[in-house]
Amino acid sequence: MSAQSHAQKQPTVPQLLPVFEELLPTQVIRKLIRDTKKTFYERLFTPLVIVWGLVFQRLNSDHTCDGALSHIAGGAVDHLDDRHETPLSERIKSESTSAYCKARQRLPLSVLSGAMEHTASVTRQWLGEDALWLGHRVGLLDGTTFLLRPEPELVEHYGCHENQHGKTYWVVMRSVVLFCLYSGTVLGVAEGSLHESEQALTVALLAQAAPNSVYTADSNFGIFSVVQAARHYQVLVVFRMTRRRARALAGHKMKPGEDLPVTWTPSEHDQLHADMSADPITGRLIYVCIQRDGFRPVHLYLFTTLLDAAIYTVEELVKLYDLHWHVELNLRYVKSTLDMDLLTAKSVAMVRKELYAGMLAYNIIRGYMTRAALQANSSPLTLSFTSCWRRVRDTVLAWRPGATRAVQRLVTRLAKFTLPKRPRFRIEPRAVRRRPAVYPNLKGSRADARLRLIEQLKEPMKC
Repeated sequence: MSAQSHAQKQPTVPQLLPVFEELLPTQVIRKLIRDTKKTFYERLFTPLVIVWGLVFQRLNSDHTCDGALSHIAGGAVDHLDDRHETPLSERIKSESTSAYCKARQRLPLSVLSGAMEHTASVTRQWLGEDALWLGHRVGLLDGTTFLLRPEPELVEHYGCHENQHGKTYWVVMRSVVLFCLYSGTVLGVAEGSLHESEQALTVALLAQAAPNSVYTADSNFGIFSVVQAARHYQVLVVFRMTRRRARALAGHKMKPGEDLPVTWTPSEHDQLHADMSADPITGRLIYVCIQRDGFRPVHLYLFTTLLDAAIYTVEELVKLYDLHWHVELNLRYVKSTLDMDLLTAKSVAMVRKELYAGMLAYNIIRGYMTRAALQANSSPLTLSFTSCWRRVRDTVLAWRPGATRAVQRLVTRLAKFTLPKRPRFRIEPRAVRRRPAVYPNLKGSRADARLRLIEQLKEPMKC
């Protein structure tokens, strides 16, 4: 990166402070609110304050509405309500969360989704050409699930699933998330019940994609219907395929290093999109055998619609797919570091808002990391997300208007938290040590367990 291009990418200070003042300016939120075409009366909690309240709930260790109300009533966001002479914190007379919760329900989901997309767009603009792979934007696709509490509306919408032990307690939301490869920001998210497949949810993300983008995904997405949708929305793909499907497409047993031009014709078992062309898809099928001393070989089958083998060589495509593992790290940051594995809202609308608010908070942290990486002339992927999250959270939550130096110092600090460069390959078991539980695990409904306990207490005591 040249010094001149680096200087051009440097965002100014008024572009960067916390949510409304920097990465997501106040005027952007107000425009998103105007775009909803809805009338919002001048209430105590304005849409601007509520957006910040939702983001605060995710950044704060206490995710409750009462924690957000305590933060707002403490005067932390008085600068977001400049239409009254009396500060917002002084106009809050009640400590009840009722008004705040009702204001959250009134906020349109499109405001949060638009804010999330805006933060990702700004971060990509900061990176400039460094956010491109051979001239293409690259997105990482993968699926995950989120747990929900068994509230009646959530059970009705997402369903209650069963296993060999009977009905499960938790409601499960299936989701597909699209991340930017080079900044790590969330570009899009689609959600549904477990009765909806990840492949079906992916179509909604493909419909929002910029033409000529390149998406990578694992073998779960390497089916004809997903590639059909990608072609329909002018998205190029580098998808992994199962060995069985790859050999059926090739028509023979492939040799390591083989780069085979193929025409993918749908079979009678493929579930096609009726509103999209079912014509055969032209692409390349690549087989690479990756070997490491002391480990079993990895057989990698890739299907891509990047046809020019001179530009998109086998080596470049394998290197690109090798970076796909970052999607697993990003999902771990979202679900574990930001504590989004369990969404606690009680309605479908609020669960979706909680999901998008969490992704918005994640993008804000990624935005700070991108700024720090640009300042250090490095890649955002070389920084530790968890270390940066702690410092961004503490600085943003304690921020007050005019604290420009604190944010400038924060960016300088973030650039120091580079990931360690381990010279040797390391593998660790996906297991943790836990202390013995004092109480047994609760299975099924807590209400049923409470009734059983009451019946036990009614039984006569045995001497």
